[in-house]
Amino acid sequence: MVRTGVVWEVLERLGVRARSVVCLRDLAVGENGNWLVEAVDGERVVLRRYHAGAGREDLRYEHAVLRHVARAGWVVPEPVGPLVRHGDRWWCLNRFVPGQARGEETPAEQRQRGRDLARLEVALRGLGERLGQRPGWQAQHTAVTVHTGIDWDEEVEEFAKTHPRLAAWASRAAVETRSASELPVTVVHGDFASWNVHYVGDQLAGVVDFGLTHLDSRPYELAIARTYRAPGVIQGFQEELSRLGWPLSDLEVAAIEPLHRAFRVDMVAWQLHQGRQNGSYDTAMIERQLTKSGIPVP
Repeated sequence: MVRTGVVWEVLERLGVRARSVVCLRDLAVGENGNWLVEAVDGERVVLRRYHAGAGREDLRYEHAVLRHVARAGWVVPEPVGPLVRHGDRWWCLNRFVPGQARGEETPAEQRQRGRDLARLEVALRGLGERLGQRPGWQAQHTAVTVHTGIDWDEEVEEFAKTHPRLAAWASRAAVETRSASELPVTVVHGDFASWNVHYVGDQLAGVVDFGLTHLDSRPYELAIARTYRAPGVIQGFQEELSRLGWPLSDLEVAAIEPLHRAFRVDMVAWQLHQGRQNGSYDTAMIERQLTKSGIPVP
């Protein structure tokens, strides 16, 4: 085995004697990279290279959430080593999460994922009072986008120079999808979609990818969990929260559908921001998200 390259340099710096390294994910600079590492003692861990925009305080917040959830008994990719800087990126060893994500979910599996999400929300309850908001983030119902570093008006203005029709549609969608301005917030996973929840058979094995965890509302958690195409998740979520003594309020229930639409506009905001940085807009994706917002073309 060739033991050269950045990954091996980082492992050497971390003092890890590896028997094998397998790339799990290594995409663009805007994404995290993951490598499955089997140490000589047989232990398996995951080496993560964080995306180019990740900062130290941002990652410390994420790691604090992971450690809290792990102490509560959840199997998650909690850090098992220090956060280190190598080159222009942050790296860390994380716990390996077994199992695998499901493909197409049955209605019963959707309800199970909803119940699992409810239990995770209960495990996270109260953590926000200690951690506060993640640096660079805000709750979806308080603004067009959850990212404080994205200036919506500026992005739309720039986009309008080359795509006036889509820009006008985006502006209208931002106004018409604004939801309740007063919703209780809690620390959310931020992407409890089916591909981030691992099962072994019919048993929950673990949850991965807390890269979007921050303070937000429970209706937003449902939106970013892609429950618009998995209604059983909402049903299981509400039933389990009620059983656990923390049911959704009438205000939260009423906000579920509007926040689904607002989330789509947030996706547009991210596409506009990325497109402006890259010098090329994915207009097909932008139009797709605007269509899913439920707002017709002006």
